[in-house]
Amino acid sequence: MSNPCLEHNCSKCCYKTEMTLTNEDVERILKLGYKDFYIYKNGYLQLENVHGHCYFLKKDLCSIYDDRPEGCKLYPQVFDLDSAEVYLHEFCPYNDEFEFSEDDARRLEEVIALEERERNERILKRLHELSG
Repeated sequence: MSNPCLEHNCSKCCYKTEMTLTNEDVERILKLGYKDFYIYKNGYLQLENVHGHCYFLKKDLCSIYDDRPEGCKLYPQVFDLDSAEVYLHEFCPYNDEFEFSEDDARRLEEVIALEERERNERILKRLHELSG
């Protein structure tokens, strides 16, 4: 399958990113030897921005492309929490060139559900620590 990001040398989505991460994303990237690449925000683990772009963006290319977070792999598909629908993000200038299947949409829904569960667990753990 073609990849419009690579074909167009586009990294627009890597600027001012708010990409959330699963625990598995973090563990996989830590094993690559990276640290300080994510922040804790409102219970979520989120990619860190450095100078306005993703920690891993180097010379307009993702330095961990093969090991990038699941959300990055599935972008420009996004999940709207309010409507519970998957759609192609209009921010991506090449979103009409991506080919996603129903399985991809289901995978994104699973990733979002996992991130929400992990967020809730983190919040409960912190509350427990604060009350303990």
